[in-house]
Amino acid sequence: MERYLKLTEDSILNGKIKLLQPDNGYRVAIDPIILSSFVCGLTHCGHKATTIEKILDVGCGVGTISLILKMKKNASEVTAIDIDEKMCQICRQNATINSLDVNVINTGLESINSVLKDELFDQVVTNPPFSNKNSSRISESKRLANFETMDLYDWIAFCFKKLKNGGIFSLIHNASRIDDILCSLKNIAGSIQIIPIFPKINCRANRIVVIAQKSSKSASSILSGIVVHENDGSYSDAMRKILSGSFL
Repeated sequence: MERYLKLTEDSILNGKIKLLQPDNGYRVAIDPIILSSFVCGLTHCGHKATTIEKILDVGCGVGTISLILKMKKNASEVTAIDIDEKMCQICRQNATINSLDVNVINTGLESINSVLKDELFDQVVTNPPFSNKNSSRISESKRLANFETMDLYDWIAFCFKKLKNGGIFSLIHNASRIDDILCSLKNIAGSIQIIPIFPKINCRANRIVVIAQKSSKSASSILSGIVVHENDGSYSDAMRKILSGSFL
């Protein structure tokens, strides 16, 4: 693997999942784990997951979300896509070392239909790049993972094209992008639920999880948020439960 010459082997969720990742460049943060915890507990958000589900992970990176969701019994089929060929290679390795069957596809969103054709999914999950590609100098090792390769509106529109009617869309993003996200969901989704993620108590949310149902006309709501850190910098009780994988 030319760009990433060295991989480290780490683990998440108290060792439930082993994770190879580059020692220099993109490193897994807590965001995909937070998002996965909500996707795994969708019944608690008012969206009842079907017994057998097809899930699409858009922008999979090293496969954190795909691996977690595949461990859930109701995630019978997980497909992961990413534009970065080397990330896809690592994702495949991670699926192998965890003995999990994940279909990994290396392609950009603009050409995915030539691979998936008319295939639709029960759920589409995404932890897209957060940074605007023009916002700062882009390092080669982090460019594809951290900087947008397409407009967020187009990214979300693609996700909904791959959803069945009534399917569930789940996303984590910067809280500052809430206007863009809600505008993207207008007229295509309902039952929109927003979960704020606070870095510490009495701070503004810096992340949001957004869950929406395609073609639903139900009202939107804001759910109780999660505080990540206590004031002393330690993880909150809620965050420790998430990071331990108690939702699996």
